[in-house]
Amino acid sequence: MPLSPMDQPHYEVQRSLQNYVYSFVSEGRKGRVKKKVQFDLMQAGIFNLGFGDWKDSDSGFDDLAITDNGDMEIVLSTVVRIAVEFLSENPGVIIHLTGSTPARTRLYRIIISNRYDAIRNGYSVWGYLNGGFHPFQKNINYEAFLISKLL
Repeated sequence: MPLSPMDQPHYEVQRSLQNYVYSFVSEGRKGRVKKKVQFDLMQAGIFNLGFGDWKDSDSGFDDLAITDNGDMEIVLSTVVRIAVEFLSENPGVIIHLTGSTPARTRLYRIIISNRYDAIRNGYSVWGYLNGGFHPFQKNINYEAFLISKLL
């Protein structure tokens, strides 16, 4: 999925302006599953992107859920679309991204690597490794990522 997925299949997104919460419904072999993307301020100008199955509780979403609804590419395209919108509407901010498991962090790395040539034209990407952030390079197993829109 490119980081500008306007032409990629995606789900319709609902959003709450007051607290950077976005939701959509995954539709597939397990039925309809509500998903949530939430941006939480970590420190000045840096927001963590949290994502998972919607929960009607204080925690808000389950980032360890394995939905297996057969629509992973559409779900991920929707999350990328939300991130692009968030960065466009909040100039100068940075998104912090890491998976809730090493396998999910690896999936994020694969997505970024596969589309990196397109991504780097409009975004700066850094990977966290050995105690610090470094400019993103393909085929390195980073623990987390920082993504910002080039101004």
